[in-house]
Amino acid sequence: MPAPKYQQIADDLRLKIEKGELQPGDRLPPEPELCVTYAASRNTVRLAIAALLNLGLVVPRQGLGTFVAEEIVPYTVLLSAERGWNGEAGQGGAYVQSVKLAGRNPETHRFVVEVREATDDVAEHLGLTPGDPVVLRHAERLIDGQPWSIISSFYPMDIARGTPLGLAGSIRQGVIRLLAELGHQQAGYRDEITARMPAPDELNFFRLPGGIPLIVVDRTAYDFARPIRLTRHVYPADRNRLAYDQGELPAGYQALPKPPARVRDGVIPADRASL
Repeated sequence: MPAPKYQQIADDLRLKIEKGELQPGDRLPPEPELCVTYAASRNTVRLAIAALLNLGLVVPRQGLGTFVAEEIVPYTVLLSAERGWNGEAGQGGAYVQSVKLAGRNPETHRFVVEVREATDDVAEHLGLTPGDPVVLRHAERLIDGQPWSIISSFYPMDIARGTPLGLAGSIRQGVIRLLAELGHQQAGYRDEITARMPAPDELNFFRLPGGIPLIVVDRTAYDFARPIRLTRHVYPADRNRLAYDQGELPAGYQALPKPPARVRDGVIPADRASL
Protein backbone atom coordinates (compact mmCIF):
# COMPACT_ATOMS: atom_id res chain seq x y z
CA MET A 1 0.00 0.00 0.00
CA PRO A 2 1.58 3.33 -1.02
CA ALA A 3 2.32 5.97 1.57
CA PRO A 4 -0.10 8.90 1.88
CA LYS A 5 0.49 11.72 -0.59
CA TYR A 6 1.76 14.13 2.08
CA GLN A 7 4.30 11.54 3.24
CA GLN A 8 5.55 11.03 -0.31
CA ILE A 9 6.08 14.79 -0.63
CA ALA A 10 7.81 14.96 2.75
CA ASP A 11 10.08 12.03 1.83
CA ASP A 12 11.05 13.66 -1.48
CA LEU A 13 11.89 16.96 0.20
CA ARG A 14 13.81 15.13 2.92
CA LEU A 15 15.93 13.38 0.28
CA LYS A 16 16.64 16.73 -1.39
CA ILE A 17 17.87 18.04 1.96
CA GLU A 18 19.99 14.94 2.65
CA LYS A 19 21.55 15.04 -0.83
CA GLY A 20 22.32 18.75 -0.51
CA GLU A 21 19.98 19.88 -3.26
CA LEU A 22 18.41 22.00 -0.54
CA GLN A 23 21.14 23.52 1.65
CA PRO A 24 20.89 24.70 5.28
CA GLY A 25 19.35 28.17 5.22
CA ASP A 26 17.66 27.65 1.84
CA ARG A 27 14.03 28.65 1.60
CA LEU A 28 11.59 25.93 0.57
CA PRO A 29 9.54 26.74 -2.52
CA PRO A 30 6.30 28.55 -1.55
CA GLU A 31 3.18 26.47 -1.04
CA PRO A 32 1.55 27.29 -4.42
CA GLU A 33 4.71 26.17 -6.22
CA LEU A 34 4.86 22.94 -4.21
CA CYS A 35 1.19 22.32 -5.01
CA VAL A 36 1.99 22.51 -8.72
CA THR A 37 5.22 20.49 -8.48
CA TYR A 38 3.58 17.62 -6.62
CA ALA A 39 0.06 17.94 -8.05
CA ALA A 40 -1.28 18.21 -4.53
CA SER A 41 -3.72 20.36 -2.59
CA ARG A 42 -2.50 23.06 -0.23
CA ASN A 43 -3.65 21.04 2.80
CA THR A 44 -1.58 18.07 1.60
CA VAL A 45 1.49 20.28 1.13
CA ARG A 46 1.02 21.76 4.60
CA LEU A 47 0.88 18.26 6.10
CA ALA A 48 4.15 17.43 4.32
CA ILE A 49 5.84 20.55 5.69
CA ALA A 50 4.50 19.76 9.16
CA ALA A 51 6.13 16.32 8.92
CA LEU A 52 9.48 17.96 8.09
CA LEU A 53 9.02 20.37 11.01
CA ASN A 54 8.50 17.46 13.37
CA LEU A 55 11.76 15.93 12.14
CA GLY A 56 13.59 19.18 12.81
CA LEU A 57 14.64 19.46 9.16
CA VAL A 58 13.00 22.81 8.48
CA VAL A 59 12.08 25.89 10.49
CA PRO A 60 9.36 28.50 9.86
CA ARG A 61 10.21 32.20 9.87
CA GLN A 62 7.33 34.55 10.42
CA GLY A 63 6.39 36.34 7.22
CA LEU A 64 9.32 34.85 5.28
CA GLY A 65 8.47 31.20 4.69
CA THR A 66 9.97 27.84 5.66
CA PHE A 67 13.73 27.26 5.59
CA VAL A 68 16.04 24.27 5.78
CA ALA A 69 17.38 24.10 9.35
CA GLU A 70 20.96 25.16 9.89
CA GLU A 71 23.42 22.45 10.85
CA ILE A 72 24.07 22.39 14.60
CA VAL A 73 27.36 21.15 16.04
CA PRO A 74 26.42 19.57 19.40
CA TYR A 75 28.10 20.46 22.67
CA THR A 76 28.90 17.88 25.33
CA VAL A 77 27.86 18.64 28.89
CA LEU A 78 29.92 16.62 31.36
CA LEU A 79 27.55 16.00 34.26
CA SER A 80 30.18 14.22 36.37
CA ALA A 81 32.62 17.17 36.37
CA GLU A 82 33.51 17.96 39.95
CA ARG A 83 37.27 17.64 39.95
CA GLY A 84 39.68 20.21 38.65
CA TRP A 85 37.52 23.35 38.93
CA ASN A 86 37.18 23.90 42.71
CA GLY A 87 34.82 26.82 42.22
CA GLU A 88 37.68 29.06 41.17
CA ALA A 89 36.29 29.92 37.76
CA GLY A 90 33.67 32.20 39.30
CA GLN A 91 30.10 32.65 38.16
CA GLY A 92 29.69 30.89 34.83
CA GLY A 93 33.47 30.76 34.48
CA ALA A 94 33.67 27.14 33.43
CA TYR A 95 30.99 27.71 30.80
CA VAL A 96 33.00 30.57 29.32
CA GLN A 97 36.34 28.75 29.55
CA SER A 98 35.05 25.50 28.06
CA VAL A 99 33.28 27.13 25.13
CA LYS A 100 36.32 29.26 24.32
CA LEU A 101 38.54 26.17 24.59
CA ALA A 102 36.47 24.63 21.81
CA GLY A 103 37.05 27.72 19.63
CA ARG A 104 33.47 28.90 19.99
CA ASN A 105 31.88 32.07 21.33
CA PRO A 106 29.99 32.02 24.66
CA GLU A 107 27.39 34.59 25.67
CA THR A 108 25.12 35.04 28.69
CA HIS A 109 21.75 36.63 28.02
CA ARG A 110 19.15 38.02 30.46
CA PHE A 111 20.84 37.33 33.79
CA VAL A 112 18.27 37.73 36.60
CA VAL A 113 18.46 37.54 40.40
CA GLU A 114 15.19 37.72 42.33
CA VAL A 115 13.27 36.42 45.32
CA ARG A 116 10.45 34.01 44.53
CA GLU A 117 8.08 31.70 46.34
CA ALA A 118 9.14 28.07 46.12
CA THR A 119 6.96 26.03 43.79
CA ASP A 120 5.99 22.52 44.83
CA ASP A 121 8.89 20.88 42.98
CA VAL A 122 11.52 23.42 44.14
CA ALA A 123 10.29 23.06 47.72
CA GLU A 124 10.48 19.28 47.49
CA HIS A 125 14.09 19.37 46.26
CA LEU A 126 15.20 21.86 48.92
CA GLY A 127 13.25 20.42 51.86
CA LEU A 128 11.08 23.53 52.12
CA THR A 129 7.36 24.26 52.32
CA PRO A 130 5.72 25.42 49.09
CA GLY A 131 5.55 29.20 49.16
CA ASP A 132 8.70 29.63 51.23
CA PRO A 133 10.97 32.37 49.82
CA VAL A 134 13.97 31.31 47.75
CA VAL A 135 16.60 33.27 45.84
CA LEU A 136 16.61 32.52 42.11
CA ARG A 137 19.67 33.15 39.95
CA HIS A 138 18.71 32.67 36.31
CA ALA A 139 20.50 33.03 32.98
CA GLU A 140 20.02 32.17 29.32
CA ARG A 141 23.16 31.06 27.51
CA LEU A 142 24.20 31.10 23.89
CA ILE A 143 27.02 29.55 21.87
CA ASP A 144 28.03 31.18 18.58
CA GLY A 145 24.91 33.34 18.81
CA GLN A 146 22.66 30.25 19.03
CA PRO A 147 20.45 29.86 22.15
CA TRP A 148 21.93 26.85 23.91
CA SER A 149 20.74 26.39 27.48
CA ILE A 150 18.84 27.89 30.40
CA ILE A 151 20.19 27.63 33.93
CA SER A 152 18.26 28.45 37.10
CA SER A 153 19.66 28.03 40.61
CA PHE A 154 17.45 28.18 43.71
CA TYR A 155 18.78 28.85 47.24
CA PRO A 156 16.91 28.66 50.57
CA MET A 157 16.45 32.17 51.93
CA ASP A 158 18.14 31.40 55.26
CA ILE A 159 21.33 30.54 53.32
CA ALA A 160 21.19 33.33 50.73
CA ARG A 161 19.97 36.26 52.84
CA GLY A 162 22.57 39.01 53.14
CA THR A 163 25.10 37.22 50.91
CA PRO A 164 26.31 37.76 47.33
CA LEU A 165 23.85 35.05 46.26
CA GLY A 166 21.08 37.64 46.49
CA LEU A 167 22.95 40.26 44.47
CA ALA A 168 23.07 40.64 40.69
CA GLY A 169 26.85 40.81 40.49
CA SER A 170 29.35 38.09 39.72
CA ILE A 171 30.37 35.71 42.51
CA ARG A 172 34.12 36.07 42.36
CA GLN A 173 35.14 32.86 44.12
CA GLY A 174 32.38 30.71 42.63
CA VAL A 175 29.21 29.40 44.23
CA ILE A 176 30.62 26.21 45.79
CA ARG A 177 33.43 28.03 47.53
CA LEU A 178 31.10 30.83 48.66
CA LEU A 179 28.70 28.29 50.18
CA ALA A 180 31.62 26.65 51.99
CA GLU A 181 32.66 30.04 53.38
CA LEU A 182 29.10 30.46 54.63
CA GLY A 183 29.33 27.17 56.52
CA HIS A 184 27.72 24.95 53.89
CA GLN A 185 30.50 22.77 52.50
CA GLN A 186 29.12 20.79 49.57
CA ALA A 187 29.25 17.11 50.48
CA GLY A 188 27.53 15.70 47.41
CA TYR A 189 24.77 16.09 44.88
CA ARG A 190 22.01 14.17 43.16
CA ASP A 191 21.07 14.50 39.48
CA GLU A 192 17.56 13.84 38.21
CA ILE A 193 17.31 13.78 34.41
CA THR A 194 13.98 14.10 32.64
CA ALA A 195 12.74 15.01 29.18
CA ARG A 196 9.73 17.07 28.14
CA MET A 197 8.47 19.22 25.34
CA PRO A 198 9.21 22.97 25.57
CA ALA A 199 6.86 25.53 27.06
CA PRO A 200 5.96 28.49 24.80
CA ASP A 201 8.60 30.81 26.29
CA GLU A 202 11.29 28.13 25.90
CA LEU A 203 10.19 27.44 22.34
CA ASN A 204 10.54 31.13 21.58
CA PHE A 205 13.95 31.53 23.23
CA PHE A 206 15.54 28.41 21.71
CA ARG A 207 13.92 28.99 18.30
CA LEU A 208 13.27 25.28 18.12
CA PRO A 209 11.80 23.45 15.15
CA GLY A 210 8.83 21.27 15.96
CA GLY A 211 9.31 17.91 17.63
CA ILE A 212 12.57 18.72 19.49
CA PRO A 213 12.33 17.84 23.20
CA LEU A 214 14.17 19.43 26.10
CA ILE A 215 16.45 17.58 28.50
CA VAL A 216 16.12 18.85 32.07
CA VAL A 217 18.82 18.13 34.66
CA ASP A 218 17.90 18.94 38.26
CA ARG A 219 21.04 18.92 40.42
CA THR A 220 20.38 19.11 44.15
CA ALA A 221 23.51 19.88 46.17
CA TYR A 222 23.79 18.95 49.85
CA ASP A 223 26.03 19.88 52.74
CA PHE A 224 26.40 17.30 55.54
CA ALA A 225 22.95 18.07 56.93
CA ARG A 226 20.56 19.41 54.27
CA PRO A 227 19.95 20.52 50.66
CA ILE A 228 21.67 23.83 49.95
CA ARG A 229 21.05 24.46 46.24
CA LEU A 230 18.88 23.28 43.35
CA THR A 231 20.30 23.99 39.91
CA ARG A 232 18.03 23.32 36.95
CA HIS A 233 19.68 23.06 33.53
CA VAL A 234 17.42 23.04 30.46
CA TYR A 235 19.04 21.74 27.26
CA PRO A 236 17.48 21.38 23.77
CA ALA A 237 18.17 17.82 22.65
CA ASP A 238 19.23 18.84 19.15
CA ARG A 239 22.33 20.77 20.28
CA ASN A 240 23.45 19.12 23.50
CA ARG A 241 24.91 15.78 24.56
CA LEU A 242 25.03 14.72 28.20
CA ALA A 243 27.93 12.59 29.45
CA TYR A 244 29.35 11.11 32.63
CA ASP A 245 32.95 10.05 33.23
CA GLN A 246 33.49 7.36 35.87
CA GLY A 247 36.87 6.32 37.21
CA GLU A 248 40.18 7.25 35.63
CA LEU A 249 40.12 7.54 31.85
CA PRO A 250 43.27 7.09 29.72
CA ALA A 251 45.17 10.25 28.85
CA GLY A 252 43.59 11.99 25.88
CA TYR A 253 40.11 10.64 26.62
CA GLN A 254 39.31 12.64 29.73
CA ALA A 255 36.78 15.36 29.09
CA LEU A 256 38.57 17.77 31.41
CA PRO A 257 40.43 19.97 31.04
CA LYS A 258 40.56 19.50 27.27
CA PRO A 259 38.47 17.27 24.98
CA PRO A 260 40.25 14.80 22.67
CA ALA A 261 41.29 16.35 19.35
CA ARG A 262 39.15 13.86 17.46
CA VAL A 263 35.99 15.25 19.07
CA ARG A 264 34.46 18.26 17.27
CA ASP A 265 32.39 19.51 20.15
CA GLY A 266 33.47 21.09 23.40
CA VAL A 267 32.73 20.10 26.98
CA ILE A 268 30.89 22.12 29.59
CA PRO A 269 31.20 20.79 33.16
CA ALA A 270 27.62 21.14 34.33
CA ASP A 271 28.14 21.87 38.00
CA ARG A 272 30.76 24.54 37.33
CA ALA A 273 28.26 26.16 35.03
CA SER A 274 26.10 26.80 38.10
CA LEU A 275 24.99 30.27 39.15
